[in-house]
Amino acid sequence: MASPGPAMRDISSGPSQEVPPSPTRRPRRDEPFEPASDARPLLLAHGGALTIDRLGTVAYEPTWELQDELAQQRRERRIGDRLLLLEHFPVYTIGRGGDASNLIASPQRLRELGASFLRVDRGGDITFHGPGQLVAYPIVELRDPLDLRRYVRTLEAAIVATAARFGVQADRLEGLTGVWVGGARKLAAIGVRVRRGVTTHGLALNVNTDLRWFAEMVPCGIPDKEVTSLEREIGHRLEMGDVEDALAEELSSHLGLRVAAGLPGVVGPAGVAEQ
Repeated sequence: MASPGPAMRDISSGPSQEVPPSPTRRPRRDEPFEPASDARPLLLAHGGALTIDRLGTVAYEPTWELQDELAQQRRERRIGDRLLLLEHFPVYTIGRGGDASNLIASPQRLRELGASFLRVDRGGDITFHGPGQLVAYPIVELRDPLDLRRYVRTLEAAIVATAARFGVQADRLEGLTGVWVGGARKLAAIGVRVRRGVTTHGLALNVNTDLRWFAEMVPCGIPDKEVTSLEREIGHRLEMGDVEDALAEELSSHLGLRVAAGLPGVVGPAGVAEQ
């Protein structure tokens, strides 16, 4: 006699109530900030290398396209985690859901200033990029479950530590993204995007920035706050290379990575520098 087959499962009453619920894929928003550590990594490649590419002064749109190209290469494991450090020619950008009325300058005024205006795919409202401002675009892969809030807090912590190296006491403000001096003067803006686990966009730290550019907008859509720079806070200009070195070291450390020097010059489509 043939052995009996497996018992039939009764599906008339719907799915079994004994199946455990799927784990949540997003951490709770009220969890306190915790830096990246061996016990709780932030990035997939924790302990690996962060290659630093210094691009000099570059236009915004080609760099935006470059970020998307490098992010795709990161997803495909063709490159490791990267950090682009650069300055932009004058440009006002506004993120997804931002209010275009926060740009005060008219199109004619923008032409007079030699600046452009773009709506981009990052988070956040309006900001300015231009000479004297250090922009950092980390192209890194976050661990799953993605913790975007923790990633942003990590960028803020790295900026705070960088400012401290130059004698500027800065901090974050609860409920507001970015880094502030004295709770009223914004030193750095943050706006990021994460797509399929890999980050683009990043942060803008005012080093020697001409702060008159910010009079043409409502910075980050916050009308009752000022904008400042490291130069304004300490009373003299800084060498951009020194700030680049400090920010690269702090970002890599706070992200749980080690610095690996890339090549100077424009990063090409294969993810390597071109002279």
